[in-house]
Amino acid sequence: MRGIDGAYYHAGEDHTGAPVVSVFSPGSQETVPALWPTDDWAAHRALTDGRLHPLSTWRPTRADQEDLVLAYLVQRPRELADLGGWVPVDTFTAHVRYGIYEAMLTLHADAEPAVPEAIEERIQRSTEALSPRLAQLVADTMDHSAYLRRLLLTPSTSVEALDAAVSLVMADWKATSPIRRLDHPERTRSLIALLQDQT
Repeated sequence: MRGIDGAYYHAGEDHTGAPVVSVFSPGSQETVPALWPTDDWAAHRALTDGRLHPLSTWRPTRADQEDLVLAYLVQRPRELADLGGWVPVDTFTAHVRYGIYEAMLTLHADAEPAVPEAIEERIQRSTEALSPRLAQLVADTMDHSAYLRRLLLTPSTSVEALDAAVSLVMADWKATSPIRRLDHPERTRSLIALLQDQT
């Protein structure tokens, strides 16, 4: 099932017969266990209306965590001043979520309101600037407008959004930490200190 974010969601079972869902996006791939059959959850990622539901409260997918951060920021764009300072753009693995976050940061940096209409316009301009064919591909395979509407309906508290952001940034940091330690040992210390300040 292709979601409106451009990622693919495949519901199935692991070798023991337990339900799992695999999520394939340009930036990541993961298989996550679930407490119930996951066909409905995978299918709901392709819907254009309604809130985004987490797969599980005990083992969220990366998509769920990215949704929590974006839902919080879309509903409260003033918080970009805090979260936007330490959550990198490439934290977001699907093109739609990456594009929404990048557009919000750009609008915030330009002191413009990060409202859905402005976000959509900024995404459209940036993709058209790269290539008309890319803009058509984005329009055919992803739906920024519907995703923004769903984010506006998705509950996300400051605690949930911060926990999700810290989890995402730390996961990415751990994945690249051997390289970072060799190249920039001072960045390792500063990132840990920054995340401790946030928590």
